[in-house]
Amino acid sequence: MWVIMISGAFIKGSFLVIHASQLSEDERTWGLIAWIIPLVGGIIGIVVKPNSNYVKHWSYLSIAFGLVIIGVDVVLGVLSLMTFLMPPMHIVITALDYLVGLAFLIVWIVGILRERNSIYWKPTVIYDVAKMMGAS
Repeated sequence: MWVIMISGAFIKGSFLVIHASQLSEDERTWGLIAWIIPLVGGIIGIVVKPNSNYVKHWSYLSIAFGLVIIGVDVVLGVLSLMTFLMPPMHIVITALDYLVGLAFLIVWIVGILRERNSIYWKPTVIYDVAKMMGAS
């Protein structure tokens, strides 16, 4: 793993880590609130702290995470309805639904840990959706 210092912040591996002293406690709290409540927390974070890059980063991730959850849930719900009369396929789709839910829980917990460590985290699909919405 490599580390590069950049004006008080440092890049560790592929993550930008900000020293906690560079962020106010208010920014860290709003970043956490934005991530903990997917979609709604992100909207609240952008409204309350529109000038904080840290809060905006986590707010856009939260909104994107919420949209990804909704999109995947709709797709799996439709597949579940379509396979209702085919029990083996319905069981597979239901099992997939539980596994995806577990994966979302893990991503959510990892996001909390990344936010608490003041890391600008960029999870692959979620960050791509956030960039489409205008995140930097």
